[in-house]
Amino acid sequence: MSRRKIATATILVLSVVISAFYVGTLYPQYGVFDEYILRKGSAPITNQSIIASPEERAAEPSQERMVIYNAYVSLETKEIQEVMAKARALAERYGGYVSGSSQKEGKAQITIRVPKDKFQSAIGEIEGYGKVLDERTTSEDVTERYIDLKARLGNLQKQEQRLREILGIARTVDEVLKVERELERVRGQIESLQGQVNYLERNVAMAVIAVNLTEPQPPFTPPGMNWNEVLEAALKGLYLVLRGMIILVVSLLPIAAIAAPAYWVYNRRKRSRAAPKTP
Repeated sequence: MSRRKIATATILVLSVVISAFYVGTLYPQYGVFDEYILRKGSAPITNQSIIASPEERAAEPSQERMVIYNAYVSLETKEIQEVMAKARALAERYGGYVSGSSQKEGKAQITIRVPKDKFQSAIGEIEGYGKVLDERTTSEDVTERYIDLKARLGNLQKQEQRLREILGIARTVDEVLKVERELERVRGQIESLQGQVNYLERNVAMAVIAVNLTEPQPPFTPPGMNWNEVLEAALKGLYLVLRGMIILVVSLLPIAAIAAPAYWVYNRRKRSRAAPKTP
């Protein structure tokens, strides 16, 4: 037998075995071994990233620039508790405070606030607490927003003062009630704007640094071999191949029943035509 015929026969046998395996796997399951395929499952892990900082705008000449600074630092360390304590001490030493913290097995996060002039120094010190995996800073210039709020607030305060003067000279009850209603409305707007101004001033004065801590992954150790599971998986694979081959054979029997006689008739006619005719 030539090498070409051997290679063709080998490819044909492998194709039949692979087809039988997939047929046995995908065919409607009903046997005891088929439950093995339905047990396994996995879920994708997703992971998420931090948004980049907005574009800074030019500050007004008469107003000091109002910039909100934020930072995110991800560290890998074996001493999570010790690093958490260092971060708390750093915040207190720089005149700041801890605004939040959380911890679970192998992970922790702590968020601190420090004066804006200590922002870069604090980040540099925190980076020395472990192996830096990620470090990002953002800044938002809120100068124009702050100026606008202060201007609106000043106008409302002047309006409030004028309403109080009018209230002092009101003569009738109706006039007093109208002025008081207007004064109440203006006072509500003043409180709302003052709250926004205070919020911006606090965030500008105290920068935020979020520190994420994770323990290093343990070194990889190959799992032990469970020969019982290996043998069981091999037997199940053999069962699927045999099952698929039986399904293929039974499914092809009608085609073979038609093709075999047709081939026999065709072959006989071919031989009869090829036979020499006697004179």
